[in-house]
Amino acid sequence: MNHIKPPSIFLRTTILTLLIASATPIALLLARIVYTRHIAYLFLLWNLALAWMPLLLAILAWQARRHPFLALSTGFLWLLFLPNAPYLVTDLIHLRPTPQAPMWYDVIMLFSFALAGLALGLHSLHLMRDLVQRRFGLLPGWIFALVAATLSGFGIYIGRFLRWNSWEIFLHPLHLASDVAATVSAPTSLLKLLTVVLLFGTITLVGLLLVPAWQTSK
Repeated sequence: MNHIKPPSIFLRTTILTLLIASATPIALLLARIVYTRHIAYLFLLWNLALAWMPLLLAILAWQARRHPFLALSTGFLWLLFLPNAPYLVTDLIHLRPTPQAPMWYDVIMLFSFALAGLALGLHSLHLMRDLVQRRFGLLPGWIFALVAATLSGFGIYIGRFLRWNSWEIFLHPLHLASDVAATVSAPTSLLKLLTVVLLFGTITLVGLLLVPAWQTSK
């Protein structure tokens, strides 16, 4: 009989790869800064740090799985921070010609950040889906993934276009709700919101299918 490997195996087989995936864009950015003597794109380091939060919270949720309240609380925080990982894809919007560095170099650098963010987000979602699947079954696990991917797309829209951060739901909940209500009430912005949610939700689910299952024989 097959069963999903616990986080200890996940850590041994995955964290090193994700560290390398994160170190690569960091090295590219630092090389760009040294070469150009300009700190453009330095904000990507903060965005990449935030992209690690969903994975760390997913591991914590797994470790707390025998304590329902703690697991649910950690899972809620995971859902809030999940959009920060694929959000790095939207940083491609900052790509533009500059005299300081070749555009092809910036394309590779920004793409490497986006790839690292996607990998972090997908592995965290895979871990959380497996956690739900182990407790409730295969179908609820994938329903959970669908809902999480949809909400992640919604969160990406709020972050990129409304310029809200994940933690501001606690600091300015009324202002955030007001901005979301204004977006939903305007046909043009609503269409934009639905498009972003559909695109990122689809990318997330397709990517999740590509993440290899961690299985072993009992």
